[in-house]
Amino acid sequence: MTDTAIATRETNAEFARQATVVLVLLYLGYLLSFADRVIFSMALKPIKASLGFTDTQLGLLSGLAFAASYALFAPLGGWLVDRNSRRRVFAGAVVFWSSATFATALASNFLTMALARSLVGVGESVLHPLSLSLLSDTVPAERRPRAFSIYLSSGAAGSLLALVIGALLVRWLQTSGELVLPGVGAIEPWQGLFFGAALPGFILAAIVLLILKEPARVADNQSHVNKLGQTGRAYLRRNPVFCLAIFVGISVLQMGSYTFSTWSIVFFERAHHWTGVQAAIWLGCTSGVVTLIGCLVAGRLIEALRARGLSDAPLIVGLSGGLMFAIFGIIGLLSSSPWVAIAVFPFAAFWGYVPSIAGFVAMAEAFPASVKARLAGLHTLCNGIVSNSVGPFLVGLFNDHLFRDEAGVRYSLVVTIFIACSIGTLLLWLGRAPYWRLLSERH
Repeated sequence: MTDTAIATRETNAEFARQATVVLVLLYLGYLLSFADRVIFSMALKPIKASLGFTDTQLGLLSGLAFAASYALFAPLGGWLVDRNSRRRVFAGAVVFWSSATFATALASNFLTMALARSLVGVGESVLHPLSLSLLSDTVPAERRPRAFSIYLSSGAAGSLLALVIGALLVRWLQTSGELVLPGVGAIEPWQGLFFGAALPGFILAAIVLLILKEPARVADNQSHVNKLGQTGRAYLRRNPVFCLAIFVGISVLQMGSYTFSTWSIVFFERAHHWTGVQAAIWLGCTSGVVTLIGCLVAGRLIEALRARGLSDAPLIVGLSGGLMFAIFGIIGLLSSSPWVAIAVFPFAAFWGYVPSIAGFVAMAEAFPASVKARLAGLHTLCNGIVSNSVGPFLVGLFNDHLFRDEAGVRYSLVVTIFIACSIGTLLLWLGRAPYWRLLSERH
């Protein structure tokens, strides 16, 4: 073997190691961020009992309070990622949202809790633009669907861990008597959930600073940059239908699954009279595990369809995933038996994250490198407004003013999921033709 071949092999091995480190750290970051969101959904009932909130207020806290800041700060986060050390941006974001999670436990009224949840959203808004930038610069194009599948599967893993570990932690806190923290005083079990969720973030931030090396930024070839324009604004003007499909279509499809995850425990508590702990354990051990599998399969499915000549495979897989989630989700919600719901929901959960994975693959392929994180920030902006804000709020609003019955949460969820599926699948279908054009321009 020649010296050149040896050097090439060593360089490739170094790139592979760097990609693995980046993927593992991003995986852990998204896992912790999603665990925080699921823990908040687990705490809705005790928070309502402790602080006297209405369903509309709970919908605002789990939706708008978090999602407004998550959405509005995402473009700024994308700008920071494009212009600064991604290693430092990563560590700083994790510390910021972990501190805000800690502050959530100390909130004593609606305004202070809304502020804490808003600050969580600010920190977590950086993560998706950061991941799109880092993975695009470290993972070869042919392996990116799998890489994004693994990265986004951490959301499912975070949900699973939060449901199971959170339920066990609540049970321990409920049976251990009064718990007193130095400088805080006596705390309730739901407060202990947030204290426990905050600690791992500070550890992760230290690890990022210690082991992550700043990857080189990979630029587009000059002809491609000239074709698409070097600014995000020029790209949006040139590709309005594709951007509508990615920014709004993917977000609307995700609205269904995010809204379901936010209100699913409350659904079992109200419609089937289960305890929150019982619902969390069953959902975690069934739908949580299947969601993780679905995420890992999605990337391979995109690669398989692409190998068969379907260049728009990400959008086909994305709209199919949103449709399948809606069908099985609505069947489970309308069932009169909790055990039928538990049996059917995993079929919905398998497809729950697929639109997000499809969207990331399409963005990595179609967005210019020079503004990739900023455009990803705009996607996060739309996702935060539509998915994380509108969906959970609609359920609370429908329940308070339309169905007027706590058990009517099932119908509020059904209506919201149906709306999301109808709009999202239409927009992704319309985005296929401009996506073909963008791919042909790159080649």
